[in-house]
Amino acid sequence: MEDFFESLCFPASTYVGRKLDKKEFLDNFSLNINERKLLSQAIDRITLENILNKDTINITPYLDVEKDYSEIAIIKVKISNKEKLKSINNIIQQIPYSLIVFYAFQNEISLCLSPKRINKADSSKLVVEEVHFSKWIDFSNLTNIDKTFLQSLCISNHPFTNLLAFYESFIDKLISYNASIYSGTFSISKDTKMILENIQKTEAQIIDIKNKIKKETNFNDKVNMNLELKKLNDKLKSLKEDLK
Repeated sequence: MEDFFESLCFPASTYVGRKLDKKEFLDNFSLNINERKLLSQAIDRITLENILNKDTINITPYLDVEKDYSEIAIIKVKISNKEKLKSINNIIQQIPYSLIVFYAFQNEISLCLSPKRINKADSSKLVVEEVHFSKWIDFSNLTNIDKTFLQSLCISNHPFTNLLAFYESFIDKLISYNASIYSGTFSISKDTKMILENIQKTEAQIIDIKNKIKKETNFNDKVNMNLELKKLNDKLKSLKEDLK
């Protein structure tokens, strides 16, 4: 796994390698009781690996009224409970930077990217817009698609136009990787995100209607629900084909 982090090829000028003490989170962020407990019990180590800004790398910062990508922090978080990943991420995302986060559990990693916007009520703060996780990648059992995705994260495979474009390139590759679960291939397309969101929405609708069918006692309603289920399954099949 350490070979992978070296393969990202971030310049030495960006390297920090500083452990972030849990006390810093307790002192600087408003954590509730559950988050404090999670910080104590489910997070083993938080490390600020790299900082990308105008002083450390030759990429122009990006700043407008909605977005502040003047700095990007590369964070590595070693955790002991991967079932709590989303809740752990809520804690980590309070770090006031745009973050590229690698969560590590034993011999697995999950990449998390959370694009942020400027808080209109307080321009000094950033608000998470959406959250993207990769599946857990097991380094003891890498598929060819896993390897292609990990190789694509190397810094040389991203645009140096500005830090926003750089960050969005990471997101594009992560979304394409998530889509490969359905398509079987790792390919990047501008429509991939929309198709993937529709797939996930349709899958949720299928689960919902299946649960309703199990509970329904009226025969006619059950027939209508099964017809709707068939339409959703046909739609899902079509969406998956669109990814290929």
